[in-house]
Amino acid sequence: MHTFGHPCRIDEIVAICKDYNIDVIEDAAESLGSWFKEQHTGTFGKFGTLSFNGNKTITTGGGGMILTNNEELGNLAKHLTTTAKIPHRWDFNHDMIGYNYRLTNLAAALGCAQMEQLPNFINQKRLLAEDYAIFFKSVGIKYLAEPVNCSSNYWLNALIFENLTIQNSFLEFMNDHSVMTRPIWKLMNKLEMYKNCQCGSLQNTEWLADRIVNIPSSVILS
Repeated sequence: MHTFGHPCRIDEIVAICKDYNIDVIEDAAESLGSWFKEQHTGTFGKFGTLSFNGNKTITTGGGGMILTNNEELGNLAKHLTTTAKIPHRWDFNHDMIGYNYRLTNLAAALGCAQMEQLPNFINQKRLLAEDYAIFFKSVGIKYLAEPVNCSSNYWLNALIFENLTIQNSFLEFMNDHSVMTRPIWKLMNKLEMYKNCQCGSLQNTEWLADRIVNIPSSVILS
């Protein structure tokens, strides 16, 4: 999962999974336009997934895309996402449990037009990230920059504070002044319906949740 559009250490993950004969499926929903060691995210595993939700780098209004270089699996994915219907001139027969997950023609056309804008969107986001990095360094706030050997799309810009108290103080001040900022998503084990589910140690995750704030990241801000 390439969080906020920043590529993870996907080469290490692939190597570990190869040793244990585990297939890799990449969640590249947030990282369209991000590269790790000159290879696009979502293309390291057996499958990659992209999101075209309304809040992503490009949008079709909803939906997404599956990436794979395995023709057989690609055909199976298409079959399952188009209700697993067997082609026939008039009969309706389905040979597997399928789903109606395809994009409409109108949504796909919007996606094609958005893809033409992707290089400009990425450039604008990276210019904004440069401005943020310079400013927050000058005021002593840690800004989350792209990892080594990566080129990030900076889908969401993020700050890391020293503790939960400072995080909440920043969130309150910014939102009081009509600047939308937010903490990262609440951990699932903290939600009421999952609080009694089995859960391992989330020490690192909880540390980040108490410190990270996402700040405005639109392409129109740079």
